Amino acid sequence: MSPSRAALPLATAGIALALVAAGALIAPSVRAAGDTIATCIKVRGEARYLGLGYNHIVHVANICAQDAECEVSTDVNPQPAQVTVSGHDEVEVNTFLGSPSRVFTPKVDCKFARR
Repeated sequence: MSPSRAALPLATAGIALALVAAGALIAPSVRAAGDTIATCIKVRGEARYLGLGYNHIVHVANICAQDAECEVSTDVNPQPAQVTVSGHDEVEVNTFLGSPSRVFTPKVDCKFARR
C-alpha cells in the first residue's frame, strides 16, 4: 500500500473529528405524526459560541407546501418550544443560551397544521 493510501483513513478521521469539534455533526431526532410529514421536515442543530458559552440553535426547514406545527426540544433542554413552520420556509429556535457544552441533540415532533 502506498503512503498516500495509508494516510487516507487517518485524514478522513481527522476531518470527521474536526467537524465534530466544530459542532457540525449533530444527529437530530425527528418524529412525525405521519410518514408524509417526515419527508417534509429537515432538522439541523448548530452550537454558536458567543464568548461565555454556546447557544444551541435548532434549524427546522419545511420543504413541503403545507404549514407544519412543531415541538422543538433538545437533550440539554427538554422543555419543548412550539413553532409553526410555513411551507417552503425555515425557522431557527434558540433552545439554550450560554451552555458550557457545544454538543446537543435536537428533538423535533411535527404535524401538518390544520387548514
